[in-house]
Amino acid sequence: MSSHIETDVLIVGGGPVGFTLAYDLGRRGIDSVLVESAPGTGLELLAKAGTFNERSMEYFRTLGVADDIVNAGFPLDYPRDTVYVTSLNGFVIGRDYLPSAAERVPYPETREIPTRCPQFVFDPLMARKTVELGKTRVLYGTGWQSMVQDADGVTSTVEDAEGRRTTIRSRYLVGCDGAGSNVRRTAGIAFSGNELDYSVSAMIEFGDLERYHPHGKAERFMFVGEDGKTWANITSVDGRKLWRLTLVGFSERQSPDSNDFDIAMRRALGSDDGSWTVHRVMPWRRSHYTAERFSEGRILLAGDAAHTTSPTGGHGLNTGLGDVSDLAWMLAALVQGWGGPRLVDAYSAERRPVAVRNGDFSSRNYGGWVQETRWDALHENSPEGEKQRRALGEQMNERLQHEWHSFGVAMGYRYDASPIVVADGTAAPPDDAGVYVQTARPGHRAPFVKLADGRSTLDLLDRDTFTLLGFDPTCDASELSAATSGIPVSSAVVVDEAAAAVYERRLVVVRPDGMVAWRGDELPADLGKLLRAVTGWA
Repeated sequence: MSSHIETDVLIVGGGPVGFTLAYDLGRRGIDSVLVESAPGTGLELLAKAGTFNERSMEYFRTLGVADDIVNAGFPLDYPRDTVYVTSLNGFVIGRDYLPSAAERVPYPETREIPTRCPQFVFDPLMARKTVELGKTRVLYGTGWQSMVQDADGVTSTVEDAEGRRTTIRSRYLVGCDGAGSNVRRTAGIAFSGNELDYSVSAMIEFGDLERYHPHGKAERFMFVGEDGKTWANITSVDGRKLWRLTLVGFSERQSPDSNDFDIAMRRALGSDDGSWTVHRVMPWRRSHYTAERFSEGRILLAGDAAHTTSPTGGHGLNTGLGDVSDLAWMLAALVQGWGGPRLVDAYSAERRPVAVRNGDFSSRNYGGWVQETRWDALHENSPEGEKQRRALGEQMNERLQHEWHSFGVAMGYRYDASPIVVADGTAAPPDDAGVYVQTARPGHRAPFVKLADGRSTLDLLDRDTFTLLGFDPTCDASELSAATSGIPVSSAVVVDEAAAAVYERRLVVVRPDGMVAWRGDELPADLGKLLRAVTGWA
């Protein structure tokens, strides 16, 4: 016998993107159903993403979960260095130093620092938070099968492990079901791009690895062959005993038993000492693919269902969380009735260019791994070998700077071509991987400026409303509030010369996701037109 469920939003896929979206929607009062084919969350040790950049941590701060992630993740005193070697007991080629969380000082444009938290820890954390919130019905062991879309919503069919079918009627459907997204395929959305090559990863339990090499603690070791190309890397997953060993550069997809990871570990160690346990082997494709659009009517895509990137730089999951930050307020606006139909198109117009941009940065990073340059003495214990290793180390530090130091990628994406952003005719700052230039230009993140009372400009923003920031003590938001017609608007007056200088205009309207929608020295005569434009009605 089939059953029937009705909800505001159906989310397909219970990974980090799906659960973060459900949690954000729930905090905005929006009901959802989340279906996940696996019997639970975090049941396997997956060799997947686990670094959240500064922008993601700012987003988690607005959700109230940032401290939970910090406390559940890496030990705060664990160094974040990357070491380039021929093997752990072979020759050192170079080292990129990056301090631990305890030692790291935030960039002046934010209060946050990148945070490591393995996905097998993060996913259950967000799942638990979502269930506790009580606005999401989670259906584990349930596969999404099909859908029929009409003008008012989407009717989906799902099936559990016992073959019981349920129809779910939702106003919107979001596919967060990974690179092979069934939702995307069923919606007829093309997925195109480049396949870079294939890799295979294994989760290795090796609790005392530091005993068996002379380099001390580091987050990552990269192993360089005689041709100067990286053949493998081993990365700490939890800062304790779990490591991810990845073999790279295959031209064909590997099967789980194609490579002997015990032999690979011996080669990486450069010795026969030590013992470890191989927990899981996972072949995967390194690719840069992007959906041709992120929406089809009331069907939307987020995370890997919409885009894939090489993991070199850690931008894949962070790009997916950026999707959620954008999409959650838009869905809430649509469900609550104050958002207009152009929001759906705006989501694709805003997030697709970011996905392409971040994927391009990641692909260039990977090119630095596998760039072939012949070194005839790289593995020799000789003056010439030492000279070549030093030269290659300098080259790798230079080539991979933007992989380990990518503040500009994290913070500098912009929505200045969006149909719900009101341009002001100013020029955009450079979009550099390593450098972030703050600007209150419409379509950019609202700048962070510390205020005299200990707060920052970001603390004045209301994530449930559009916020009018006034940089003059005479500013009055009452005129704007009177024109809202049900659109949630709040206001704050900022009497601070440094903040006024950064924001450059007397009045700035910031969206619920922290992006600037409009700025000017005087409110326009037709305030209703402005508000309709930035909420998708105009």
